[in-house]
Amino acid sequence: MTAPREPISRRTTFHITAVIVLTALNAAICWRLFKTEYIDHFDSNEGSAIAIARYISGHWGQFSWWPLWHCGMPYQDTYVPLLHLAVAAVASLAHIPTARAYHALVAVTYLLGPGTLYLMASRLGAQPGAAFLAGLSYSLLSPSAFLMPNVARDIGGLWQNRRLQVLTVYGEGPHISAMTLIPVVILALEYAINRRTGRALAFAAISVALVFLTNVPGSMALGLAVFCWICAQPSEQHALAWLIGAMAAVLAYGLACYGLPPSSVATVLHTVGPMHSGFSNSLQHGPWALVATLGAAAAIGYVLSRTRMPLVVRFAILNFGVLVVLVLTAKSGEFEMLPQVGRLHLEMEMGICVVMGTAAWASYRRMPRTMRPVLVLLCLALVFAQYRNYRRQSRALISYADPSAHSEYTSARWLDAHMDGGRVYVTGSTSFWLNAFTDTPQLIGCCDQGQSMPVLVYLPYIVNDNTTLSGTEDSKTWLQAMGVDALVVNGPDSTDQYKGIKLPERFEGVLPVLHREHGDTIYAIPGRHSLAHVLRPADLAPLRPGQQVQFADVKRYAAAITDDSLPGATFEWLQGGTARIRTNLRKDNMVSVQVAWFRGWKASVHQQSIPVSADGLGFLLLKPGCEGPCEITLSWTGRPDQPFAAGISILALAGVALLMRHDTQLPLRVPIR
Repeated sequence: MTAPREPISRRTTFHITAVIVLTALNAAICWRLFKTEYIDHFDSNEGSAIAIARYISGHWGQFSWWPLWHCGMPYQDTYVPLLHLAVAAVASLAHIPTARAYHALVAVTYLLGPGTLYLMASRLGAQPGAAFLAGLSYSLLSPSAFLMPNVARDIGGLWQNRRLQVLTVYGEGPHISAMTLIPVVILALEYAINRRTGRALAFAAISVALVFLTNVPGSMALGLAVFCWICAQPSEQHALAWLIGAMAAVLAYGLACYGLPPSSVATVLHTVGPMHSGFSNSLQHGPWALVATLGAAAAIGYVLSRTRMPLVVRFAILNFGVLVVLVLTAKSGEFEMLPQVGRLHLEMEMGICVVMGTAAWASYRRMPRTMRPVLVLLCLALVFAQYRNYRRQSRALISYADPSAHSEYTSARWLDAHMDGGRVYVTGSTSFWLNAFTDTPQLIGCCDQGQSMPVLVYLPYIVNDNTTLSGTEDSKTWLQAMGVDALVVNGPDSTDQYKGIKLPERFEGVLPVLHREHGDTIYAIPGRHSLAHVLRPADLAPLRPGQQVQFADVKRYAAAITDDSLPGATFEWLQGGTARIRTNLRKDNMVSVQVAWFRGWKASVHQQSIPVSADGLGFLLLKPGCEGPCEITLSWTGRPDQPFAAGISILALAGVALLMRHDTQLPLRVPIR
């Protein structure tokens, strides 16, 4: 006989109802995202996110090598993968356009955010009413606008929706998604510190791994949030909190290791300095400002833990305090305690909303009962007015766009139809959106944190900004050397939002015109349109200290690859990271392949391995040793640490499965609260 089910408690019923109400409220604000493919923000970086998911959805099992950006790169170096893989899966399974799948998924993460904040606040000890007011504040207010005048100006006033604006205008879908997961992590860690079981620790590790795999700024914000959660604990719980946090983080990285292998993490860390000069400046005298801020937070947390203040309030105050110091002291290009820490003003809003919700609920509870109905009616009127304001703003932010009316789309379609997969140089919003529409590879593209060729860092300054006649000729030489077949220049009538190339008319007469449309001019770059070239040893760009490149080396290399006296070579991508090169060689000839060199490239002739190395530009250099007709097979086998990363992830998955299956008490010798 089946035992009768226990009735659901009133508190659980309230939790379920509160989450449903908050979710429905936010769904009513962002519902247009569910039915739109493109929105009218082509200056948004979301085009790059759509491009990643679009390529995956069309190349399942064959995207370990990413050929579209930076002369090629390992897929793990493009962006942390979770959201893009999810979008690609939805697009493939539902048979809908990738852009529509992207907007649907980021809409889901947007509308779930206040609900997860509510659940976190409840788990940390907030009264249900206080937690609900926190979620309601987070749904209908943007406190950062009151603290940061530049944010208020950007969104058009104090009462506008910053979170939705960042999602749509700036294309921060991965960041918003990570923000929704951060409260889940704190909830899971608090559950783990109370239960101290293997299953609770497994849940915490899984939630941390999801953030790691979603967004880098979100992971940075998560680290700060976990630190504040530890500092907010009662003093007798600090050791346990540190231990559980560390165990969850280590297990989480194990789960995420295949998507974030050590080599990719190293690449990101290597590019932090060049990409974020403000952070580099702050480190010139050591990270003492950050250490002092975190030390002050720890001291304040200890003092607060000696009071009767609830844990939820202590955590919210600390998290808000740390973020407000980091965010308000950040000046891009001048000083930042963490890279791009100004973006964390959105996470800063979560802490202040929890404080406001708790304070408002405490005030309500102390109010005479006869006054409460009046206050509730007043608050409902304010909520309705702000809801209408947010709905009105959402109609403006989520306005449907016809891509064919944009030069970004028309140039992309022309290149796809006429360039036969040749590499192109584009800038601005055209670069953001090119691969959202086509698989045409571009020289630079998105995601500079994964860029491995130093020459690509300063090449845009040469092509975009050098407006002299000699500078324009030099640009042509550089583009030839980089394997570019066409250059897209945005004129005054282009819809490209940035128009990054100065004096666009300077290319007239220097480069042949291929096409004009919607204010864009597409120029041909003369040369042999192949990524493989036969060279003599004297033609090579030498390896120099610090991977420096001299223009004399570039000129010599460009002259060699356009020299008709040397044999031609054909280059053809077969599938994924496998390519075939056919040419006619002498014994001492070498083959330069204008694809970025990474450890993991293998080449063979007649199934016999041949040497693969990097030249002075960062391209692949092959030494076939052939005499006469020669066919070379080039294969991307993954970075050397890929098997290691896969093994770590498999072990971590097995560990999580074991913890979930055997939900036993963890052997933690620490005081019990």
